[in-house]
Amino acid sequence: MGNKIKWGVLGCAGIAKGCFIPGILKAGNAELYAIASRSASDKLTAFQNEFHPVKTYESYEALLDDADVQAVYIPLPNGLHAEWTIKALNKKKHVMCEKPMGATPLEAIDMQQAAEKNGVWLMEAFAYLHSPLTARVKELVDNGAIGSLRFIDGHFTFNNMAATNVRYSADLAGGATFDVGCYPISLIRYLVGTEPTGIVATGTIGSSGVDITSCTTLLFEGGITAVAYCSFEDFRRSEYTVLGENGVIRVPFPFNYEGTAEIIIETADSIKKETIECPHNYMLEVEQFGRVIADGEKPFVSPAFTLGNAVVIDEILRQIR
Repeated sequence: MGNKIKWGVLGCAGIAKGCFIPGILKAGNAELYAIASRSASDKLTAFQNEFHPVKTYESYEALLDDADVQAVYIPLPNGLHAEWTIKALNKKKHVMCEKPMGATPLEAIDMQQAAEKNGVWLMEAFAYLHSPLTARVKELVDNGAIGSLRFIDGHFTFNNMAATNVRYSADLAGGATFDVGCYPISLIRYLVGTEPTGIVATGTIGSSGVDITSCTTLLFEGGITAVAYCSFEDFRRSEYTVLGENGVIRVPFPFNYEGTAEIIIETADSIKKETIECPHNYMLEVEQFGRVIADGEKPFVSPAFTLGNAVVIDEILRQIR
């Protein structure tokens, strides 16, 4: 695949360890070049011993000053995404920022403008959107496999999270909608292909000041309705269903599933199951962004898609609060 993109990872977050760095290591066009922590730490040492980057840095700034780093992954808490993404972009680094891109639509706009000003690429990290499972469902919907689209329901829930987890921090833009609600919300917008004309949201604000549940009804032109539910307090559930005039598609697998998945397509005449082999989604997004950088391929998660998600989530949180 020619020269590999040299990646730097800003921070020793759990999603970097469990998902994104393994994606870099699996990708054919990527190299794990550098990892940075805020300061010297046992966590940075552990990352170095496990993943063996070429370099480690004891400050984020030092990594951004390394001229050999071409692309930067930012898995920091949501409230720090805009600050450090813009700093990386101003250092002429291409950036993949973990979802959500920003804590507000204005932040998402500022980040994209910084990318354009510096002539580098910026993409929001929605790994599941790169999955062949998601792509196949989109294809089935668009090809009329279940007739005219009528309704979508998506869920992402889990519980047993420590009270000290950064996702509970209001100052760092925590909350269930930003963290996991963004999955069904973005999926619904992706499958429908247009922006909602109406949003009705309810939810629960916890003692820490962030939303711990949200349930949102999204209305679209053509009589399409969708519901997105997320929670930090419920049994784990990550799946969705798509209902059409003539049938239903069930996807009873997590958004970021790796392995053999099944799509169940039921119509009046039959119940069919399609088997989909799902590679490591984070590898797929790393490779796609590498092609964006090296070959000028269009980013799969576009600035317009990212801004649309930010606008919807902003309205959901406004109504809940």
